[in-house]
Amino acid sequence: MNLPSPPVRAGDELRLEIADLAFGGRGVARTSGFVVFVKGALPGEVARVRVRRVRPGYAEGECLEVLVSSRDRVAPPCRHFGECGGCDLQHLSRRAQAEAKRLQVKALLQRVAGLEDPPVRAAEPAGEETQYRFRMDFDWGTGPGGRPSLGLHHADRAAEILPIETCLLMPEPVNQIRTLFARRAADSGFSPWDARRRKGLMRRLGIQMARATGEILITLETGRGDPPALQELARAAARAFPRIVGVVRREFDRGDRLAGVSILYGRDHLFENVEGDRFKIPAGAFFQPNATAWAQLREVVAREMETGPGDSVLELYCGVGFFTLPLARRSRQIVALDCSREAVVAARDNAALGGVANARFLCRDAADALPALLEENRFDVVLVDPPRTGLPPAATLALARAAVPRLLYVSCDPGTLARDSKVLSRGGRWCLRSVVTLDLFPQTHHVECVARLERRDN
Repeated sequence: MNLPSPPVRAGDELRLEIADLAFGGRGVARTSGFVVFVKGALPGEVARVRVRRVRPGYAEGECLEVLVSSRDRVAPPCRHFGECGGCDLQHLSRRAQAEAKRLQVKALLQRVAGLEDPPVRAAEPAGEETQYRFRMDFDWGTGPGGRPSLGLHHADRAAEILPIETCLLMPEPVNQIRTLFARRAADSGFSPWDARRRKGLMRRLGIQMARATGEILITLETGRGDPPALQELARAAARAFPRIVGVVRREFDRGDRLAGVSILYGRDHLFENVEGDRFKIPAGAFFQPNATAWAQLREVVAREMETGPGDSVLELYCGVGFFTLPLARRSRQIVALDCSREAVVAARDNAALGGVANARFLCRDAADALPALLEENRFDVVLVDPPRTGLPPAATLALARAAVPRLLYVSCDPGTLARDSKVLSRGGRWCLRSVVTLDLFPQTHHVECVARLERRDN
């Protein structure tokens, strides 16, 4: 079947009315019914647009000039906006960001899950607009002019690393630490990673910063090799920034396989306090990214789960126990799973520190462990907080068949939430009762969802 020829060509300049905002932050316009995604344009605006690429069914364009501006347009606070691939909604007001994300979640549930009227509630802004991240990762690679660089990926040229002077998503000490590592690595002659040639020593710099304790933990991802100056780099960073409690090295081979983990300085974890709970957080374990909204996220999850003192809870992807500890205090018992051994060991330590004795932690893969757990135990509610990729198909099918009254799905990707909701609701077993959208990632197109599903026969 031959598709009709697109009404636009690359290089065309058009005057377009922006009707919507796509997931990913681009404006959506149409010309002769043909969709054009416009970088930098907002709903309600009229823009002069240059077409950059034409694809089957749509085109991509850049905004050359805003002719009629949206009332929700604001001045981006970051000088790197437009070039950096990290934040794509800085030109949209906080209120409008949250509402746009709610509408995108609803649209995805309609289109992917096949729900006619998804129960998506009003969006809740969460935490601060800037300096909210617990962890940031910066990559080494080739920057402008072919020079070695430590920063974030360019918005239009993903293979290029954009040097960052100040990232507004983290507190200022993080920017100072990044600058030190960039300078000292260059002075030591350390080669940056070249993804095309599969060679180079320095790959990634991860910086975790606790707010309550002030501790900072560094993770260096490198290639193979043992240059003595690498340990001196770690010590120099700790001397310059006494709040650094550890520098952990993760070595990867040319095939991107983890080849070893070592401590260059201090310890391999930091401590953080959240609502009276003290958490040991290892360098390789996941922890919720918005440090300014931890209490709000835990409150929403507890509210939506409605656990009582007689309830038995199953939690998948528990990490170091961020949700486990407060839920254990509200329920009779909780069984918590994670496939990361270091996360599970830390979770057990954190439960002991918090005086929680009714939590059982298992280092198991969710898809492998779930069928037997559901068959051998009676659970009143299941909590899942999977990575961006969503639930594995086997885990989704096991939950679809489970005789559990309630399921709470915490998601950082509405696309995979919609995909998994479709499988869970197939055959009428589960019903999506509510979706809370939390704007945990201001200035970016990402959004957190807390979805509650109930068995129809409950």
